[in-house]
Amino acid sequence: MRKGLMALTVLALAGCGAAEAGRRATTAPTIAPVERPSATDRLASAVGLRKEQPAMRWGEDNPEWTEAALSALQSEGVTLLSTVPSDVMQFCPGYARQTRENRAAFWAGLVSAVAHHEGAAQGSRWGLLRLSRPQSQEGACGAGEDGAGNLRCAVRIMAQEVGRDGAIAGGTEAQGGRGWRGVARSWMPLRSKEKRAEIAGWTRRQSYCR
Repeated sequence: MRKGLMALTVLALAGCGAAEAGRRATTAPTIAPVERPSATDRLASAVGLRKEQPAMRWGEDNPEWTEAALSALQSEGVTLLSTVPSDVMQFCPGYARQTRENRAAFWAGLVSAVAHHEGAAQGSRWGLLRLSRPQSQEGACGAGEDGAGNLRCAVRIMAQEVGRDGAIAGGTEAQGGRGWRGVARSWMPLRSKEKRAEIAGWTRRQSYCR
């Protein structure tokens, strides 16, 4: 009889312990929800970009332009990342040994440096990089007033021209400018010796070109 009472007591205590454990489990604080990444972080994760944006000639005031250029370099302009132009040493001495991320940063930086000089252009050219309307149509671009769309268009045209000529810039002023190669086919600043030197000097100083 005494043994039976002791067994019942042990079972009762065990039941109380289980009930208490269950109560604690149901009343314990839940794990804090994971903070959802921002749109910038999601874009960076999707296309393999760094969170801290690389240096651009337009500065830090237009991050959406930087994102647009870098994103385009993972799609329309992706061939640029595996291309080593014949004159790349003038613009980016460390380009050949750089990662894809740094190569993308260079091309985006080059676009920003050209845009810096194109900003003062007038006349029939339009948009951030002053694309002419025939150029825009050839590159299947949207409205030139859309900065991000304009940059995507510029990257697409740049990939076509650098891929065709194997050079960033070069050529001659003879034949009405038809002798220019690479990016200089479409953007006037790279046809100017002074502006070309200034653009190359700026890109050479950036960390992604060392």
